[in-house]
Amino acid sequence: MFTFNDFLFLLQGVPNTLAISFLSFALGFGLGIPTAIVKQFPKYGLNYVADAYIKLMRGIPVLVFMLLFHFGMAGIVPLFKSAFLSATFALGFRSGAFQSQIFRGAMNSVGRNQMMAAVSLGMTRWQAFRHVILPQAFIVALPGLGSEIALLIKDSSYAFVLGVLELTKYSDIVRKATRSFFFPYLAAAIIYILITFPIANYLDRMGSRLKSRYGLR
Repeated sequence: MFTFNDFLFLLQGVPNTLAISFLSFALGFGLGIPTAIVKQFPKYGLNYVADAYIKLMRGIPVLVFMLLFHFGMAGIVPLFKSAFLSATFALGFRSGAFQSQIFRGAMNSVGRNQMMAAVSLGMTRWQAFRHVILPQAFIVALPGLGSEIALLIKDSSYAFVLGVLELTKYSDIVRKATRSFFFPYLAAAIIYILITFPIANYLDRMGSRLKSRYGLR
């Protein structure tokens, strides 16, 4: 029988769930912005590399990447012997592709007129992009980034397959211990909602407020 103590036990998986999610988001952020910039300023054929990266990461299930890293590449890259890091890197690389599209759309939404105005004031194209376009694009991208964080929190559940002690793994442990096949997973589902909704909602509202403040609507 599923009890309140079992629910408290499930909560022990939340720290690892959040750690995987936010570390992979940070990795995706570090990959997404440069990839979006390369797409905006295609030079030396790097845009083809960016295209290949985006299509590869968006076309292959993240679970396959986790398995590939942890079981297929651990002998080559010792870092991937850790199930936690394998899951984090797999999600981070995938997130980078999605975040690059979020940032690219945000950059395009700012408009070329602002670039032209900044250049006419004596800025180089790169200075105009860095000081005028990019800060505004980041504000526009906030709702999309909120959705991406929520997606990463949910997809961190795939780490269960590698044996990472995160929320889904703990719910499965409770399921085996209590022989309850419904309530442990229902409780996990509720916890995921309680984590993801406030984050996505907060960034969406923040994006709306900043757009109104700086006239970006």
